[in-house]
Amino acid sequence: MEEKNMIIAMVLSFIFYIGNVYNGLVTRGAVEFVIGLLLNALYYFVSSTLGILVFIWWIYVLYDTYKCNEAINNNQKIPLFLTQIDLQ
Repeated sequence: MEEKNMIIAMVLSFIFYIGNVYNGLVTRGAVEFVIGLLLNALYYFVSSTLGILVFIWWIYVLYDTYKCNEAINNNQKIPLFLTQIDLQ
């Protein structure tokens, strides 16, 4: 894979949860986006107490995007999604 810009990936994850789509990990990025969308919908329409889950997911996606971008730029193996699932 070609080297990817860390700042662009992190900004896309920060705003839209799609930094890994930019990194070339489309399936992984789509899954992160859909989960984020569902958690946000639950937060807004079901219970505002679920905001903590939205925050935790947002932090995880930022961390995951960082680790994937770092692996891509250093020609290393992409880490497993949620440490268990191979979503490349």
